Amino acid sequence: MNQPQEFLDDRVCMAVEAFQFLKSTTIAVRAAFMHAVADKIEGLGPELLDTAHAETALPLVRLTGEKARTVGQWRSYANAVALGIYTEARIDLPNSETGKSDIRKFNLGIGPVVVFGASNFPFAFSTAGGDTASAIGAGCPVIVKGHSGHTRTSTMMADAIAAVIKDYGWPEGVFSHILGDNVIGTDTKIGAYLTAHPRVKAVGFTGSYWGGKALFDIANQREEPIPVFAEMGSVNPVFAFSQLLEDRAEALAKEYAASLTLGVGQFCTNPGVFIAVKGDGLERFKKALASAILATAPATMLNTGIYAHFEKNKATLSGQAEVSMLAESSVEAVQGQGRPRIISTSAHNFLKNQVLSEEVFGPFAVLVEAENAEEVLAIARQLKGQLTITIAATNEDVRVHQEIFNVVKDKAGRLLFNGMPTGVEVVYAMQHGGPFPSCTDPRFTSVGPDAVKRFVRPLAFQNWPDEFLPVELKNENALGIVRIVNGSATKASI
Repeated sequence: MNQPQEFLDDRVCMAVEAFQFLKSTTIAVRAAFMHAVADKIEGLGPELLDTAHAETALPLVRLTGEKARTVGQWRSYANAVALGIYTEARIDLPNSETGKSDIRKFNLGIGPVVVFGASNFPFAFSTAGGDTASAIGAGCPVIVKGHSGHTRTSTMMADAIAAVIKDYGWPEGVFSHILGDNVIGTDTKIGAYLTAHPRVKAVGFTGSYWGGKALFDIANQREEPIPVFAEMGSVNPVFAFSQLLEDRAEALAKEYAASLTLGVGQFCTNPGVFIAVKGDGLERFKKALASAILATAPATMLNTGIYAHFEKNKATLSGQAEVSMLAESSVEAVQGQGRPRIISTSAHNFLKNQVLSEEVFGPFAVLVEAENAEEVLAIARQLKGQLTITIAATNEDVRVHQEIFNVVKDKAGRLLFNGMPTGVEVVYAMQHGGPFPSCTDPRFTSVGPDAVKRFVRPLAFQNWPDEFLPVELKNENALGIVRIVNGSATKASI
């Protein structure tokens, strides 16, 4: 594997050199670059959508929306970078009477970042997705390992970024795109080699638990451990309570079925477990849910590998003891299509059989029937970390079940009060990342401008002459950003 190693080493070395260049750019310059990338992606014509559709089977309507989201990500992240939010400039001025030093601190990029493209979002979470945008916004060069499920789409997006780099006269190493087609070796070996490379400083990953955990372990076994920001999915449980079920069981069933089967269930926020106490409301919900699932036709999944895993995992969970079929689509599926299915079990069985808590990536869910609120609380306590948890409840339900509500605060990155978790808005307040094993670091988000925080580190300057300080920390606030000076927020120059 000498040739591939040499190629990968060259790309990393180019990134290291480009990092030195990016350290000399201001947040304003990087923000302008990011807007130019957004313009370039926005200008890609129907060929991009047609290519992505052919490679992923995702509908053109969905891809059109995802392209717009991707453009929006670059723009919103650029605006946040330009505001200086992630610079976090802090200035504590000297005091001759007390002998206090002049200390100034700001955040700068962490270094070359390896990004792994995701299969289910060929635009928004892949080559030109949020990880790439946020890393460049932080001042970090990016090496993308393109996903094998959409190589032509990945290449088109990579070419768009490369064109802007050329237009700006920036070093080529600011962005590299690597596919299994241009490096001899498996995707797994390429990913492992890049993660272990001593000059790589961070990793961004969206995908399976096993893939993310493998990269995390490699990164932590290095001589210099590095952060791996891996979003690895979850079952996103929905806890439904009695008053809400009594009031709107049928409507909730329709919402749940629509969320579960959206995009053939191929979302990391897919609500794969539904928990409620037995009663008339739950029976009405089950009847309406079964009707909705029966009427939902199977659809083609992203690729043969995902389809094979879906069929295998669906069969595994459906074959567990004390499990029954609640509903399955009445339309037979052909090879490659995900056929929606709901199974049901008791809370007692769910609690003792951890297999039933495992994620099935596709249109599949486990409905858990509890005897009482104590069993629901036990499930909440036993839950592993999740991206989302939904509380389907009235205000009175929450008042009555405060203990459950308090427990789930420790188990998720985003708590929903009614509504469904599919659909992750790209806004400042979004948290897309939860406790392990949904993510490797619950302190950060991979969606929204705050995703930039993952790829910066603080650096303090003590008693430095003004002319040698970074522009963010000079006496004159040329960038017009908010800085904390002697404990107070201000845009004023010193």
